[in-house]
Amino acid sequence: MTALRIALPAPVRGRVAALDELKGVAILLVMLYHAEGVLGLPNRSHGDAGVDIFLIVSGMALALAARAEGAGRFLARRFLRIYPAYWLALTVILWARAHYFSEHFSGTVIGLHYLGIHAWFGDIEAIAISDPFWFITLIVSLYVLYLPLRPLLARPDLVFLLGAVVALVPTVLFLQAGQLREFSHVGLRIPGFFLGLVLGRLVRDGQLDLPLSPALGLAAFTFFFVPYLFNFIFSTTYLGIGFMGLYALGLRPFLSAGTGRVLSFLGEHSFELYLIHQPLMRECNFYVLWTYFPGVRNQTAAVLAGLLVAAGGALGIAVILHRLLRPLALLVPREPAAA
Repeated sequence: MTALRIALPAPVRGRVAALDELKGVAILLVMLYHAEGVLGLPNRSHGDAGVDIFLIVSGMALALAARAEGAGRFLARRFLRIYPAYWLALTVILWARAHYFSEHFSGTVIGLHYLGIHAWFGDIEAIAISDPFWFITLIVSLYVLYLPLRPLLARPDLVFLLGAVVALVPTVLFLQAGQLREFSHVGLRIPGFFLGLVLGRLVRDGQLDLPLSPALGLAAFTFFFVPYLFNFIFSTTYLGIGFMGLYALGLRPFLSAGTGRVLSFLGEHSFELYLIHQPLMRECNFYVLWTYFPGVRNQTAAVLAGLLVAAGGALGIAVILHRLLRPLALLVPREPAAA
């Protein structure tokens, strides 16, 4: 079978520093996006593409590790990384919304959130408790889908085909059902994860043979043409790749080692930061301003100062949360990476 070979100067083994830094870039973009929203500014930075970077990097990290571990061990490690921090953040936010804002939610909404599947039930459920929590549903679903995909990583054409189909079905369903938030937040972002799997394989092996097969042709048709029939494109994946290319190829060679360490530090704590930063930057910020500083509560400078304080507080809490829960990850030791 004819294949297109893509080669790098050398394969990469072990931890890739640039990926840790990219997670730091991603969380900064997401925080900038939410800060613009709090300030009432238009989304000119398109910092929401940080979520796409997270997904692409997640796919790359899985392919780079290439561990021949059982499904149970894989899911246990991912569960311990995601759910304890998520449940803690969810519980605190539920208490805060009830205590400070007298907001209460149905048992169904709360149950779906604790299961982490709420985003599949529509726009209202996806952001009912905290806007960023829809991402939990997406990343958990993709991790589960990754398990049967592992044997196919050597066939990038099949990975692209399955990725296109998996992305197309929920995206069209959300669009047809008028669930536009989940259409844009969840559906449009799915291809990035599958692209990350292929890119990770390329980086790990130093080369990639992309078969010019019927599967690849069908993948291209499904990814590019079928969405066109429904008047949309998978645009956010392009934005994510664009930001990644800008940083890795355009900026990183000129940055100091200290900057790289700062971004890696942010990347290491990015998940915890993602969970907690927006409630602090928005709800907590406005509550403090309206309660304790009513004279300046509508001034942009006061809101901006509150954003900076909230961002610093979120980082501090994220560090504590990360260190507190990190021992849980050791409960399920990693299998050695495949040769």
